[in-house]
Amino acid sequence: MQAKEQQYFRYIEAVLFWQGEIQTGTFQDKFKLSRPSARRYLTDFITRYHIDAHYNESEKAYVLATPFTPNYISQDFTEYANLIGEQYVHNLSTSTIATLPLPHRKLNPTILRPILNACRRQSVLDIRYQSIKDGGETERVIRPHTLVNSGLRYHLRAYCEKAKGFRDFSLSRILSACPEFKCKAQKYKQDDEAWQQEVTLSIMPDPRLSDYAQQVIAHDFDMSGNRKQLKTNVALLNYLISILRLDVQHPSPEAQQIVMDPECFRELRINKLLWNS
Repeated sequence: MQAKEQQYFRYIEAVLFWQGEIQTGTFQDKFKLSRPSARRYLTDFITRYHIDAHYNESEKAYVLATPFTPNYISQDFTEYANLIGEQYVHNLSTSTIATLPLPHRKLNPTILRPILNACRRQSVLDIRYQSIKDGGETERVIRPHTLVNSGLRYHLRAYCEKAKGFRDFSLSRILSACPEFKCKAQKYKQDDEAWQQEVTLSIMPDPRLSDYAQQVIAHDFDMSGNRKQLKTNVALLNYLISILRLDVQHPSPEAQQIVMDPECFRELRINKLLWNS
C-alpha cells in the first residue's frame, strides 16, 4: 500500500470511527482530490475492511451502520482531533474542532538536522546558545539524547560539559549546532539519573469544589476513587506539573479543577523534586 493511500485510509477511518459518517465532499476537499477519486477511495476502504456502512443520498455521506475495530488509528480522541482539527480557533466556521493559536517557536531545519542526528547516535555537538541565566550567548559542548515536547516548546535533554550534568536546552534558543569530537565526558542517556528515575504524579479534584463538581471532574479525567496516577520521570515531572497548572492555585476552584494529591506533594517536596519548593 502506498503512503498516500494509507494517509487517506487513516483519515477515512478516523472520521467514520468518531463521527459515524463521512461526506465525499469533505474528504475530497481535505486532500484536493477529484470527486471520482474521493468516491473510489471511500468505497475501496469500506469494501476492503468490510465496514458496515451505506451511502445516504440526502446527506451525501457514507453512514456507519454498526461499530468496527479500527486498523489505522488508536481509539484515542486526541489522535482524531489532531487529524481533523483546524490550525486556529477562529476557523470554527469551517470546522467542528479547533485548536488554540499557541505561540510559535521558530525552528531552523539546518540547526535541527545535526541535533536529531546527534540524538539518534548519542554523539556530541558544539552549540551556540542564548542563555537567559548567563545573560547572553554561550558556547556549550553537549551530548543530547532526547528531544522533548513540553507543551509550549521543544527542549533538548543533553549532558552539558560546562555544567558537568544533564540539562534542558530550549531548541529555539540554539543558534548553531556543529559536530564536536573533543568531548571529554562519556555521558549517555542511561547515565541521566533524572531521566531514568520514574516518578508518579497523583492528581485529584480541587477539594474546594462541591461533591457533585468533584464527581464531574473525576469523570473528566478518568479518575478512580477521585485519584489519577500519572507516570513520568523526574526530568519531565515539573513540565507536567506546569502544563496541568498544579504549580499555582487559582482563586476559583471552578477554574483550578484539579490539584496535586497532598500526600504526593509532600513526598515530592521531601525528595526535593519540585522546582517551586
